[in-house]
Amino acid sequence: MNKEKITIAVDAMGGDHAPRITVEGVCLALAEDPRVRILLIGDEQKIKAELKEHAAFGERITLVHTPDEITMEDHPKEAILQKPNASVLVAARLLSEGKADAMVSAGSTGAVILSAATHIRRISGVNRTALGTVFPTLNERQRPGIFSLMMDIGANVSNSADDLVHFAYMGTSYAKKILRIAEPTVGLLNIGAEEHKGNETMKQAYKLLSSRPDIDFIGNIEGNDLIKGKADIIVSEGMTGNIAIKTMEGTSEAVKKIAKMAMKGKLIWKIGLLCLSGGIKKLMKVASYEEYGGAPIFGFDKLVIKSHGRSSAYAFKNGIRAAVRAVEDDMIPAMREAIKKFETEKS
Repeated sequence: MNKEKITIAVDAMGGDHAPRITVEGVCLALAEDPRVRILLIGDEQKIKAELKEHAAFGERITLVHTPDEITMEDHPKEAILQKPNASVLVAARLLSEGKADAMVSAGSTGAVILSAATHIRRISGVNRTALGTVFPTLNERQRPGIFSLMMDIGANVSNSADDLVHFAYMGTSYAKKILRIAEPTVGLLNIGAEEHKGNETMKQAYKLLSSRPDIDFIGNIEGNDLIKGKADIIVSEGMTGNIAIKTMEGTSEAVKKIAKMAMKGKLIWKIGLLCLSGGIKKLMKVASYEEYGGAPIFGFDKLVIKSHGRSSAYAFKNGIRAAVRAVEDDMIPAMREAIKKFETEKS
């Protein structure tokens, strides 16, 4: 799709540092792509105070005032009911009404999912939405990029075998359109590599994924293989995926602490770390969530991008860029068609 204008509904009040970083991120996105138009939703007075630094983009920003917001401290379910005009809910409503091509929020994950569910229908055939995250790998297969996508990482506790196949199709569309992987591979996160391992859901999912000619399924992936980059897409039940991704995050934090301890140790350790510092900085830049900006909440029939709550303006700009690319490349229609084909052939 070659659109002259792409409109993004932005939850200006979502995130740890809103609205300062959301406004700055929006202006960075506008400077980067002249096609972008923004519906900036939130407290008008607070937003205007931040926009004073970026007056040049005023004609491409439409303010949508609402005094209500859902904070990170709010309980998402209660807040959705108590604040029907919260900025994230208004963004979802505008998207559902066709007034925007996508929405971006760095707010509470629960609030973003529930807001989208309140106003936006799921893709036909999809029973469960999914959270996805992109993470860096050792890239043992020597692919052009080092990232893999894991989904679900916490939108659900358990899933059906059909859910996991849906995740594989949606992940494949994302990998092709956003990660620019021509022929993405799919792995199933399980307790063993063998076909017969896991519970009945895992066994059935294995059979279904193996039977699909339009999914490049490479089999089960164990936890110790995640960081190796054996598959471009890893599908998982929500609870398992959540534990796996948080374990990797915890390990990363532990390595950083160990490195700091080493700097206080022997001279040879210090010299070694100094020699590695350039490469480590480059890896941290590539691996940072700031580079990819955010990921879709998979399964909705409209594009909803969730950015990290701690996003900087640069990261939030990249979240908007991811939304623009997904709209431009018809990612949601691609997911819609793939799942329709599966559901038709299954029945």
